[in-house]
Amino acid sequence: MASSAEDTIETAALGRPFRLGMLYDCRKDTLLPGITLWDHDELKKNTDEHKQQNSEFNITASDSIDEKSNSLKVSGSLKLSLLGGLVNVGGSAKYFQDTKKSLKQQRLTLQYKTTTKFETLTMSHLGCGQVSHPNVFEDNTATHVVTAILYGASAYFVFDRESSKNDEKKQVEGEAELMMSKLKFLTVDAEASVNMDEREKSALEKFSCTFHGDFQLSINPSSFSEAVDVYRQLPKMLGENGEHAVPVRVWLYPLVKLDSKAAKLQRDISNSVITYSSDIIEHLNKTEMRCNDLLKDIAATTFSAMEKKLQALMHNCRHYKLEFVQKLGSVLPSIRGGGQEESALEDILKAHEESPFNSTDLDQWLTNKGKESDALKSFLKQLEKLGANMDDELDDLLSDFSIKNIVSFSFTSVDQPDSFLVELSNFIKPAGIVGKYAESNDLQKKNTEWFSPNTRQSIRRQLQLFEQLKKLTKNNDTIFTVTSKYDERYPGAYIFIYEDGCDEAVPFIPPSKPAIPTTSAVSYDRLTVGVSVPDSATVEYRVEFRMKQETEWTSHPVQKNQDTATLSGLEPDTEYEIKVTAVGKLGYAVSSDAVTAVTAKAIISPPTNVKVTQVKAASITLTWSNPEQCKDLKQYIIEFKEENGSDWQKEETKKEVYTFTLKNLKQNTTYSIRMCTDAGKGMSKHGKGLKTKTKEGPLDKKRFTPLLGNPPVYLLNMKSATAGQVNKKVFGEASSRNPSNKTIMLVGATGSGKTTLINGMINYILGVEWENNWRFKLINEETNKSQAHSQTSEVTAYQIHHTDEFQVPYSLTIIDTPGFGDTRGIKQDKEITERIRQFFKNKNGIDAIDAVCFVVQAALARLTHTQKYVFEAILSVFGKNIANNIITLVTFADGKSPPVLEAIKEANIPCAKTDGSPIHCKFNNSMLFANNTGGSSDEGDFDYMFWRMGEASMNRFFTHLGTMETQSLTLTKQVLQERKQLETTVEGVQPLIRKGLSTMEEIRATKAVLNKHKTQIQENKDFEYELDVDKSEKIDIPSGKFITNCHGCNFTCHYPCIIPNDADKRGCYAMSNGNCRVCPGKCVWSVHHNMTYRWEIKRVTEKRTYQKLKSKYEEAMKEEMSTEKIISQLELDYHQMQGRVVEMMATVTQCLQRLKEIALRPDPLATPDYIDLMIQSEEQEAKPGYKQRIKELQEVREGAVLVQKVAEKVVLSGEEQSKFEMIKSKAKAVFNDFVSLFK
Repeated sequence: MASSAEDTIETAALGRPFRLGMLYDCRKDTLLPGITLWDHDELKKNTDEHKQQNSEFNITASDSIDEKSNSLKVSGSLKLSLLGGLVNVGGSAKYFQDTKKSLKQQRLTLQYKTTTKFETLTMSHLGCGQVSHPNVFEDNTATHVVTAILYGASAYFVFDRESSKNDEKKQVEGEAELMMSKLKFLTVDAEASVNMDEREKSALEKFSCTFHGDFQLSINPSSFSEAVDVYRQLPKMLGENGEHAVPVRVWLYPLVKLDSKAAKLQRDISNSVITYSSDIIEHLNKTEMRCNDLLKDIAATTFSAMEKKLQALMHNCRHYKLEFVQKLGSVLPSIRGGGQEESALEDILKAHEESPFNSTDLDQWLTNKGKESDALKSFLKQLEKLGANMDDELDDLLSDFSIKNIVSFSFTSVDQPDSFLVELSNFIKPAGIVGKYAESNDLQKKNTEWFSPNTRQSIRRQLQLFEQLKKLTKNNDTIFTVTSKYDERYPGAYIFIYEDGCDEAVPFIPPSKPAIPTTSAVSYDRLTVGVSVPDSATVEYRVEFRMKQETEWTSHPVQKNQDTATLSGLEPDTEYEIKVTAVGKLGYAVSSDAVTAVTAKAIISPPTNVKVTQVKAASITLTWSNPEQCKDLKQYIIEFKEENGSDWQKEETKKEVYTFTLKNLKQNTTYSIRMCTDAGKGMSKHGKGLKTKTKEGPLDKKRFTPLLGNPPVYLLNMKSATAGQVNKKVFGEASSRNPSNKTIMLVGATGSGKTTLINGMINYILGVEWENNWRFKLINEETNKSQAHSQTSEVTAYQIHHTDEFQVPYSLTIIDTPGFGDTRGIKQDKEITERIRQFFKNKNGIDAIDAVCFVVQAALARLTHTQKYVFEAILSVFGKNIANNIITLVTFADGKSPPVLEAIKEANIPCAKTDGSPIHCKFNNSMLFANNTGGSSDEGDFDYMFWRMGEASMNRFFTHLGTMETQSLTLTKQVLQERKQLETTVEGVQPLIRKGLSTMEEIRATKAVLNKHKTQIQENKDFEYELDVDKSEKIDIPSGKFITNCHGCNFTCHYPCIIPNDADKRGCYAMSNGNCRVCPGKCVWSVHHNMTYRWEIKRVTEKRTYQKLKSKYEEAMKEEMSTEKIISQLELDYHQMQGRVVEMMATVTQCLQRLKEIALRPDPLATPDYIDLMIQSEEQEAKPGYKQRIKELQEVREGAVLVQKVAEKVVLSGEEQSKFEMIKSKAKAVFNDFVSLFK
């Protein structure tokens, strides 16, 4: 059958396994393997073959579908089949499906094509009737038969290079041009080489390589150098005779030419429709590329919402493209076979244009997203410069307690719902689901552009605001961060604040700019500023002002309910700039425009509030305040004269001074005084004058006794109090005006300077000045007395009655006490405590006190154990109510802070305090009686300096004393009484305890003897043994000493005792509620007597026999006693005595507990501590048997610790509770006639 070019179709093989005689369906562009018109042998006989060798080399930079189709020589109809998914390609044809992933990707493609031979069927067997299998014509499965094949091979080397940044794009383009130039000169000659320098090699190696070819390679090339090596080897890979060549082009002969019944290609698709379909798929591919590019931008990597939207678009487009391709593939065979018109394909294309996936809408959405990405990139870059980065861990920041505030720059529109994406998603969903979803969501059809020019401008303002807030914030508890959270109220971006750990963010609203202020009431140093009402965002409102030539502003606060503010302290005749500033949260401030105002010229006025604060015999002290109107103040001038005098005297002061003392005045003289202001440029008028009369001089020979000294010293003549009163001395007479009286008591260690300090107080009270040629003494010390002993031997009250010349407005009672802690030891301190107790006990004595003056030396930087004891001994005298009335008076001080204050704080000494430090006054009395000849106020004169320091401290002390609340001494008297009873009880109980311990030792020794002589006891033999026992012995006491002895117990209960008469023994310190608290029998007070001897327990060795011991216990127990019973009873007696000792210790504990409740310092010797002292005493005395007694004391101490725990309500362990109950029960079971043990 004749054939012509017009009837035959030439097409690309595309890697498909074509053979001559195979059938092909052009409607589907499908090869039908396994079915032929002729047998294999017939085909082989009628095949003609000849060589057709040719090679081509091409380079292209395009990646379009049309360019790939042209390169593969794919016809329009086949291209549409490829796009519709009807053709599965292989080999080099896979290049058609290799699409770029990014528009920023630079691609160069090197194509190598070669042909080897051409095979064709001869014309003889194509005639009618020559077909071996004619049934094919009726099957309607094929339209053409393969009649010719051109063999060869193709290879595509795809080189890709991606640019990540705009500034890299030109560089990549240059490298692509370099690649192009090198590829142009590339040949397949194995010996040829590409000339490149190192820079060029480095540039080209940045390109990746993808290989698509009809050649079998062991490893595909991935770089330029590898591609060059493979390219050179391609000709060899076809084989010597081209045996590895594959079909590259085929010719198809229509079957209808052989048999009219055969299926045929009715119509082909028009080129315009093919091109349009190709453009749609090309656009969808580019849409995916644009999405990939945007996904790599910082906006998508930073904002998850942006990333999700782009991924959603890609997903929807892929899904839509798949459906679109499937529609193309399904309709093409029908149109080509005549089953449908081409309009069916046109309907698909028209539906695409009407869908949301049309190119216009997709381009618009991507363009908007590109602009949004660029804008976000710019904003993020600016935020990064500010040191604020995107933070996804906001919850962690909110949980961090160290962070007070979080300032968040929040992008409020990035996360907004995208209606276009919803529309795309709905379009590709099944119709039922789409309709239901659309009904429940009334969404816009167009995506909202939130980054409009207005919105972008708003974001820029928020960025500027954010920058200002960050610069204003210096503290570390405020964090600045960037977040993204949808909020339709604030499109674009807004600043939110999480305040004080609150999880709810509030928008940051800056305060509004205040209105321009107004000025009024302008004077020389002040003016009034009128301000507008601040808005609700204002946290602080203030007026700021400055001299026009200055740069720094001074601020004046304005309350929210004020509409004016007065600026004071201004310079006269000066131009000022004034503005109003509103401060919002985080210190953000905005100011009004400034106005100017000029102050008036200055007027000089005299000082105000001129007062006389102190009048003495030779001096008058004045105070005053600043003048109402005056600038450039230089000094104040004081003028004074005697009332009837004519000449004014003048004194000048510095401008910072507001008090001055006129000295060397005449006593009992009236003075006129006036003041004025010196402003340097002029003087003010004199202020209102005043008159003051100086006091009479204190030197009255009837009231003082002269002593030797320079200056002369006068001793105050004191009258002793009436008989029956305490040791009290009185100066002066009580006034009929009956001024108030203040009582102070001075206590301190020996050598602390109490006596000299009292003399200093008298000089201050009587108004003595440094310049005066006299001094006073209240107490005249004995100069020949040892300084190791206290200079004061008795507790003495000095009553100083008020007179007109006093510098204090009240009478004063000074109680002087002997010094604690001298070389005579604790016994002397006890005597001092007893004297204080007797002083307070006296009915005509002192029953209230205003201040306890604790006198200490300044240099005591750290207290020694002895000093701590002295402090505690002094404080233990007083009740707790005195604590806030204790004032520290520091002696031997200089101008610096006294080290002793830290020592007092460290020792936790109770006293009145201010700001955590003891209230104190400093004195250095070394200058009190120093020679003041030529007295001067020169700063180098130390005596004068110390006098002034002491004078100021005296003033401060007596002023503070006038404000202190008087405290009753009732509690202090109870403390002294209780302490005396404790002392008596301890002294009485101690020998009793020793007696008990000796008895315990006696029982233990007896038990040991019995155990030693078990054999003799079993043989009923008597034996003799020795024991160390305690015996009471009478010791005579000195004449004039009194004692309290118990006649019933033969026991000394109190020695020495101050009560001589037996009838008054009820008042002895050993008695409590009518009974003795010391003797073993706790006997009634009436059996206690004053005797000429005392009982003393002495240790002696005594011989005893077993039979007497046995008889003693049998008589006591009224039964026959075996050795075991006797030992058992001895153990019981031992534990009973141990319990008795514990109970005696508890008596001491009760006294201590009472002192703890009422005393300022209860002298805390708890019962176990007392036992420790007894153990220490035993060790020091080391009398015979002391080691065993120490062992017994240690055992008793365990029980005492338990008793103390019970008294203090401490929870006991199980073992401790059992032991305590055992001791307690055994103590209750003691013999009824227990007293007999001590006789």
